[in-house]
Amino acid sequence: MKKKASLTNLYELLFTIIDIILVILAIYLSYMIKFNFNPPRFNYEPFIITAPFTIIIYLIFMYVYGLADLIKQSISEIVYSVFLTIIMLCISTMAVTFFLRAFSYPRMVILYSSVIQIVLLSIWKSFVWKIKRNMYGKKDVIIIGNANTEHVAKKILLKQSDLYNIKYICHPDFDNVVDLINKVEIVILCDDIKSEFKDYILDKCLIEQKSILIVPAMSDLALLGSKLNKIDDLPLLKAKPLCLTEEEKAIKRVLDVILAFVGIVIASPFMLLIAISIKLSDGGNVFYKQERVTEGGRNFNVIKFRSMKMNAEKLSGPVLATDEDPRITKIGKVIRAIRMDELPQLFNILNGDMSIVGPRPERPFYVDKFQKEIPDYKYRTVVKAGLTGLAQVLGKYNTTPEDKVRYDIMYIKNYSILLDIKLIFQTIKIIFLKESTEGVKEETSLDEIIKDRKLDIRIYKKIE
Repeated sequence: MKKKASLTNLYELLFTIIDIILVILAIYLSYMIKFNFNPPRFNYEPFIITAPFTIIIYLIFMYVYGLADLIKQSISEIVYSVFLTIIMLCISTMAVTFFLRAFSYPRMVILYSSVIQIVLLSIWKSFVWKIKRNMYGKKDVIIIGNANTEHVAKKILLKQSDLYNIKYICHPDFDNVVDLINKVEIVILCDDIKSEFKDYILDKCLIEQKSILIVPAMSDLALLGSKLNKIDDLPLLKAKPLCLTEEEKAIKRVLDVILAFVGIVIASPFMLLIAISIKLSDGGNVFYKQERVTEGGRNFNVIKFRSMKMNAEKLSGPVLATDEDPRITKIGKVIRAIRMDELPQLFNILNGDMSIVGPRPERPFYVDKFQKEIPDYKYRTVVKAGLTGLAQVLGKYNTTPEDKVRYDIMYIKNYSILLDIKLIFQTIKIIFLKESTEGVKEETSLDEIIKDRKLDIRIYKKIE
């Protein structure tokens, strides 16, 4: 196992080195194209000076946009991530040349190199993706749990069936569960199994060096970021409190004010255009105010561009938006698709009701509803609500409330300024992904999916 891990790390290092070579090669080729294979020293020296910064910046954005972990992405997602990475590299290169006073770095070289980098890296990353997929193969999986097995199985079948082959879905009380585990490569444990059984399965998998994936319960999330402690010679884990320190809150607030102010200045022309478009479309209100819940359970009025018809919930009451929702206007469909309806919330951030990054603010109706159904839901309001968050970056609009809570708690437990900055850049990526803004769809049952795809999945239910 150690030998395999070392080999994998060696491959990753080799792939990264080739990445860097392609990035630098693209700039070199651009100089050759721009100056007919004879670049003047005066223009070429800035390239030498800025090359280390170019490499570091590329590696940062490669990590931020997921180009270091390709296996679960599609080719189109990889190309899109390459495009965003190189755009950010292009902007950063211009900034670096400005601060280093390297004004002789030709802007056309930066433009040419960006195009070449996108082409070379897209081809290279697609090739690496193919290699990694072939090395990984398709793993046989068993899902163990109670009612939540259907939710997990549907996620795999609908989105990751090319990587995981579900062989068994098993209730924890099934007598021969260990025999089934021995026949698969990956074990997935749902969050609704007893801790004693979870420990038992963990022990079996660790001894046999079998991969195990766990849908985290609150007890698992509580240990995130925990530190080793002791009483005399008794080892202990000290769970990190589920909150931010006063210093973290102060730094986060400064970042919020700066970014919100800059965001308002940059977005002003777009906000003016959207406001005019909404007003001309049906003559209704430009803005839409709605009561939401933020830190400490405090209510505030969130401001959004109106994307639905006037008084859309007069008859229906509070209802989540669905795909092809008839209440959404033509202008609303456009601005919701690229998240532009959220821009006025920058004023909520300046006002101190929200943060740039944090759990999305929910309506009091849904907060009351979900707190009764999901015990951990109350933890979302220990920090300020956010314009974006981990649940928005890694999840979708129609991600279940239970899964959103898990993401929000993970964010709070792992909070840092660097994580906030990373999530802000990752939000740029999801703005143009249609999947991330999909409305709530009618659920298809697991039995229907298995039947439609003619799958051979053995399901072992609880023996009454």
